[in-house]
Amino acid sequence: MAPSSRARRRGIRNADAPPDSAPGTDRLTKHLALHDEPAFGKAGSSFCVGALRNYPPTVRPPADAIATLSLIVGAIALLIFIGVEGALVYAIWRYRAARHVAGEPATFERNRRLEIAWTAAPAVILAVVFVLTLGTMAEINGAGVAPAMRIAATGHQWWWEFSYAGVATANELHIPVDTPVDLELTSADVIHSFWVPELGPKMDMLPGVTNRLRLFARRAGSYDGQCAEFCGIEHAWMRIRVVAQSRAEFDTWLSAQAAPAPQGAEGERVFLANICVNCHAVRGTSAAGTAGPDLTHVGARTMIGAGVLPNDVARMRAWLADPERYKPGTLMPSVPLSDADLDAVAAYLVSLR
Repeated sequence: MAPSSRARRRGIRNADAPPDSAPGTDRLTKHLALHDEPAFGKAGSSFCVGALRNYPPTVRPPADAIATLSLIVGAIALLIFIGVEGALVYAIWRYRAARHVAGEPATFERNRRLEIAWTAAPAVILAVVFVLTLGTMAEINGAGVAPAMRIAATGHQWWWEFSYAGVATANELHIPVDTPVDLELTSADVIHSFWVPELGPKMDMLPGVTNRLRLFARRAGSYDGQCAEFCGIEHAWMRIRVVAQSRAEFDTWLSAQAAPAPQGAEGERVFLANICVNCHAVRGTSAAGTAGPDLTHVGARTMIGAGVLPNDVARMRAWLADPERYKPGTLMPSVPLSDADLDAVAAYLVSLR
């Protein structure tokens, strides 16, 4: 099946999860097109060239390309297993000896044809897999396709920071569908690893190093992921949610995120008068901390604390009152506020949409 046909038939399921569940390419293309050696196989070379040439507009999620390669390699391995085991069973049956036959069976020291065959066959198989793998690697790295946008992603203990042009948000990454997006990954403290299985491979996030990861979502929906590198006591609660939207919805969301936070609420006064401002920023106010997530539009996020709790006033209040209870080891301290002040701050934060 041609890559373009496969790309039309395969897709990513809508991964919406209930909120309560807390808890140098052109040279490679020309080379493969001009050097269609039999050892590599025409099918493998065509697959590789097609994957590069047909990336737009039949681009597909990197996870889809990896799954296709895995199925092909798995099918090849299954055929090899059947062939080897079948030959073994046949040899046992065909050359079985009568129970009382004396002496040793005949031995053979050389069979040049057989030796060439069992050396050449694995070489050809591995060459085909190599070419298929080259094509898949080129595809998941966005060979020859410039990204429509770049987003900086920074891993922290234990939350995610996403920076668009002039906009910062946390834990939930919004991207437009049918659009190649490059994530520029780094870490602010220890090694993390960004992984949303339905959208692409995982990639390590290293302090002082920027790695690049291509994301592509064909269908709108929510796709959940997880930090895939042990990064401390709350590693298991460092979750990611990618929200894929139509281009119009994404543009509306991005415009809203760029706007300053609404002002004048009683909760804002309490928030700005306490230690919250040492770590958090709310654009349009005096809060300009950088150690914790930007809270300018925290009310628009579906989860609190990188996936610990659904985002509503009651759970926000509980989180503010005792974050250690819900995320042991969290670096966020408990803030000594009265019940009335807790109510006001929780309502204020959830209103920041």
